[in-house]
Amino acid sequence: MVVVLYYLLYNCKVGRKNVIKKIEKIHKKISKKYDCYKIDLDEIKLKETTFINGCDENDIVILCGGDGTLDQFLNSIRDANVICKMFFYSCGSGNDFARDYKKQKFIDITNLKESLPTVKINNQESYLFVNGVGMGVDAVVCRSKAQYRFSEISKSYFSIALSSLKTFRTYSLDVIIDGEPKHFDDVWFFVCNHGSYIGGGMKVTPTAVRDDDFLDICIIHSLKIRTLLLLFPLIFIGKHIIFKKYIYTQKCTKFKAIPDGCNILQRDGEVIDYVKEIEVER
Repeated sequence: MVVVLYYLLYNCKVGRKNVIKKIEKIHKKISKKYDCYKIDLDEIKLKETTFINGCDENDIVILCGGDGTLDQFLNSIRDANVICKMFFYSCGSGNDFARDYKKQKFIDITNLKESLPTVKINNQESYLFVNGVGMGVDAVVCRSKAQYRFSEISKSYFSIALSSLKTFRTYSLDVIIDGEPKHFDDVWFFVCNHGSYIGGGMKVTPTAVRDDDFLDICIIHSLKIRTLLLLFPLIFIGKHIIFKKYIYTQKCTKFKAIPDGCNILQRDGEVIDYVKEIEVER
């Protein structure tokens, strides 16, 4: 007789009551037919690889959370030998990965880590990423949004972005895209994306296809804040790319960026400081 075990992994730091209720509902439903164990990711922190290696082919792991939870979990099991089935249930504060799978409630992520691009930071640490990486005002917004997460105040990405734009200082940027060097002045931000969405549904790279062999670059530069404020709403629907004077887009497989005057990076919404250069590879 085949014994099927379900493991429901969740991020206890989510904190929102509606998210906890969703997890409880899934647990209750599965438990009617199978043995289902809820595991707080904090309980297996730094032991995720050991946990996954200990699962057999009949086990089913369901990861519950947002983009940050998915990013951190896949990086933590990067060297694991996955023989169990793994699924992702999107219920966090950032759900851009799930937007590419609109009709799927449980997304199969069993082999996802093998297909993800990597970002090397300061020629040292290397990470997988699910949606994208970026430097500039988008990273500042991600930091502010994370701070609001632990307060009573609820603010959208858009409202935080509007206030951040007023104090942000643009920077110069040198990039190498598939071996071709380019320079940009007065950069507000750039992203190197694997998926279409970032920041809670913003289509910064609207032509990106998750399952293709390319990364999608978008660099916003050389425009006054007044123009950017007018342009900003168009980013949510992906229409900003028609303004080619200010919006540089490109598909590539390798991307290197050296910013001058900016050292904060966001990776799937998670913020990393003291970044001098990055190398991204598909």
